[in-house]
Amino acid sequence: MECELSRTPTILGRALLLAAVVVVAGTIETTVESFVWPAAAETLALHQLESAGWARALQMATALHSTLPVALGGTVLFSAAVLMGPVLFSRRCQACEERRQSSSSRSSLALLGLAVLITASTGCRPFDRPEFEEIDTSETGFLIPLEGASDQQVAFESESYLAERKVAAKRVQVPHRWVQTGRMYFEGEWMDTVRLIKVDRSPVTREWTADSSSGTKHANEAIWIESKDSVGFSVGFNCTAFIEEDDTARFLYMYRSRSLADMLDSEVRARIQSVAAETAARYDLDELRSRKQEMVDDVRTDVIAFFKERGITVTTIGMFGGFTYQNPKIQEAIDETFVAQQKKVVNMALFDAQQKENERIELEAEGQANMARTVAQGEADAIRELAEATRAAQSDPLFLQLKQLEVERDRIEKWNGEYPGYLLQMGSAGNSPNLMLQLPAQSAGVATDQPHS
Repeated sequence: MECELSRTPTILGRALLLAAVVVVAGTIETTVESFVWPAAAETLALHQLESAGWARALQMATALHSTLPVALGGTVLFSAAVLMGPVLFSRRCQACEERRQSSSSRSSLALLGLAVLITASTGCRPFDRPEFEEIDTSETGFLIPLEGASDQQVAFESESYLAERKVAAKRVQVPHRWVQTGRMYFEGEWMDTVRLIKVDRSPVTREWTADSSSGTKHANEAIWIESKDSVGFSVGFNCTAFIEEDDTARFLYMYRSRSLADMLDSEVRARIQSVAAETAARYDLDELRSRKQEMVDDVRTDVIAFFKERGITVTTIGMFGGFTYQNPKIQEAIDETFVAQQKKVVNMALFDAQQKENERIELEAEGQANMARTVAQGEADAIRELAEATRAAQSDPLFLQLKQLEVERDRIEKWNGEYPGYLLQMGSAGNSPNLMLQLPAQSAGVATDQPHS
């Protein structure tokens, strides 16, 4: 009994010393996880993209932070072995051993349970799994601290602050801190100390149509407006936009974490509808149909400049599909009018063609008549001149002799050397012959010599 009593203070002192070691280990772990590690991790995370040295420092700090629970647990186990081992396995007196054999067994089990509890108390938190995020070539990242001084939190509201936190395409490590959510120190979760916000700069195209089978979302997203004479109709628009590298901070400042596609479907579409409605309200429907280009120009001028100031570069805005009226009868009337106008145009074209053909025929006939008159006039003039020349020549003896010689020349050229076989003597009236005589045949010699006699 006295032996057991003498050992009790020793066991109690060693147990208290071991408890102090456990408290110190827990305090160190809590201090590191709650104060030291969050501050160090945030600083290293924000500077990891500046140089390779900062990146290696963050990796080394993360590795050391992961080994902290193991080191503290090993320290507690080593302290328990040093302090409680000699007590558990030292030799006892025979009398005490015989009297307190059962009590010693229970004490050993209790101390062993205490050691297990101490060991488990330094390693019950979940493992801090490393988290990495990648920034694509078409994206721009912003690494924002989630904890810090109040002046830094206010600065987050400025565009210049976001520009300073811009990072290029790279893999970024996001460190964590332990946040206790229960009574036990191992009840909690790991939370991010920094936040990586990515802005996608890729071009986005949207089409808003009234036809549910077309457009970007295959739904009725037409832009409805009204003319000056209160005729409602819709028009289809398409729009393409992207975010320039220099405008990413401005876009993030204006629209926080919204995507470019969401902005096109909401604010850009609403702006297009507003400007188009203002233009349509200035003209009646008949005049507005001929001023579509003016409407598109107004929309482009306003929308491109408006969203450029907000970090969105609009490259294309166009109207397509024509007007779709709320009342289908309006479209039917327009179609009928157009068909009638087309028929009128066709008929006018046919009339003009026939009129030109008639003019051609008339001009051709007039030309032929003029030609005939000219020929007849020429022949008449020739005959008249010939007659005048003949009358003038009849009084000239030389002219008569010349004509006689021409007649004699023609007779000689046409005579075959024979004389006529019959001689006809005409009556005094000259209407019928009153005497016909057969002439004697002439010899060739006579015929030949006759002209020379």
